[in-house]
Amino acid sequence: MTVSPAQRSTQRIVAIDALRGVALLMMALDHSSFFVGAGLQAESYGGQVVFLQSIAYWGSGLLTNLASPIFFLLGGYSLALYAAGQRRKGNPEGATTRYMLIRAGVILVLDLTICSYFWMGDAPYAHVLTALAASMTLLSLLRLLPTAWLAGVALGTLLLHQAVVASMADALMAGATQPFWQAFWLTYSYETTPPAHFAVLGWGPLMWLGYALGQYQAAPLLRRARTWALGGLALLSLWLGLRLIGGFGDLGAFGLVGDSPAHFLVMSKAPPSLTYFAFNLGIAGLILGGFYAWPRLFDRGPLQFLVLVGQVSLFFYVAHIVVYHYVAQLMGLVELPGPRVIWGYSAWLLGLLVLWPLAAKYRTLRKRYPRYLSYV
Repeated sequence: MTVSPAQRSTQRIVAIDALRGVALLMMALDHSSFFVGAGLQAESYGGQVVFLQSIAYWGSGLLTNLASPIFFLLGGYSLALYAAGQRRKGNPEGATTRYMLIRAGVILVLDLTICSYFWMGDAPYAHVLTALAASMTLLSLLRLLPTAWLAGVALGTLLLHQAVVASMADALMAGATQPFWQAFWLTYSYETTPPAHFAVLGWGPLMWLGYALGQYQAAPLLRRARTWALGGLALLSLWLGLRLIGGFGDLGAFGLVGDSPAHFLVMSKAPPSLTYFAFNLGIAGLILGGFYAWPRLFDRGPLQFLVLVGQVSLFFYVAHIVVYHYVAQLMGLVELPGPRVIWGYSAWLLGLLVLWPLAAKYRTLRKRYPRYLSYV
């Protein structure tokens, strides 16, 4: 049976939504586990030694590490799809820029209010959405460059960031005091006010690369499962090569953060390293290739939830922090025996039972009131 270009385009977008859904569900698992005291750490922070628990913990941590790189890359990709849609409607570029700036402002407000309160209490916390908002603000200007120039700026910033982090390695690993703006743009710190976890110049280039890639979204090459699978394998090959030579700007170099065989898979998330990005986006490429190869997976059944979550990503992100905050409080009313990881997964599943109908209802409302809800 021949598939029409329109059908292929729909399948491609569904595959992207499903991959974003994977990222958000993994993020939800990480955060639900955090709320109930089950640390799924399989990454390093500031080059500090990582004490891995059993494989149930760090193996789950490897899964949740997929979340943020996918989230940033597809954030840019989705904005490119939005911009292309606006051009087809004949809307000026200024309207797209205005949309991006307003959306960035909405994201920032949500992170510094609802997300910060239910995550940290009254203390402000510049977390993933703050970095996403700053990256989007910069992208609103960078996207006016020719696509090749935009990709060049993104790659150049990514590599330059790695070089700067490498030059600061000794101070960072010694726990030197950092000013907020250094942590916000270049590194990370839980000690600044507010704490800054996601360095904008470390994570932002992923969004910009995603936008550049999304500019070619109509190309037949990007509709093929083979393309994404080969891209994933290429990134995993890059990861392995960098890992074997000690990494580039990777404060989580093997042997520094631990020397068990499992530590070979432990890389620096904060500040983010090229090895961390290559490994997780390589796996994401293989997953996306599978989604393209078997698009009927999402026609019916529970995997439709991945598409639903991916289509209301910002709403789901904010809602999941609120939901898991209360789920953890509920579970805290009783003694929880046994390994905490079991309760992390239990909290995750319980929260999803609440989030599923909320996400479905919100998607319906956004279709009904797109003018007001398109920013969330």
